[in-house]
Amino acid sequence: MLLGMAIDAGRHVRHKTRAEWGIGKVEGTNGESVFVRFGDQLKTIKISFAEEFLQIVTADELVASKPAERAGPAVGRTALCPECGKALTRNANGEWRACPHCV
Repeated sequence: MLLGMAIDAGRHVRHKTRAEWGIGKVEGTNGESVFVRFGDQLKTIKISFAEEFLQIVTADELVASKPAERAGPAVGRTALCPECGKALTRNANGEWRACPHCV
């Protein structure tokens, strides 16, 4: 048990003393160890240490930790240059760029 809760696969946790690891996701347990993926690293933590050093991440914390979606081009939306009729593209802010053929 982790803070009175089961260490289930899929649960999100953080390491109390390794903040640089960020939020991890429990991939499973074998009865002796817990396997947690922090980014691209899979960490094996003994259950006795997991109970002391892992902290459950709440759903609100998980949502707050995700980066905001950036505004970008909508999929399937296109525009044509009114002068030459060729397809226009968007910039990183989602705004239409000037037509490279007509500029």
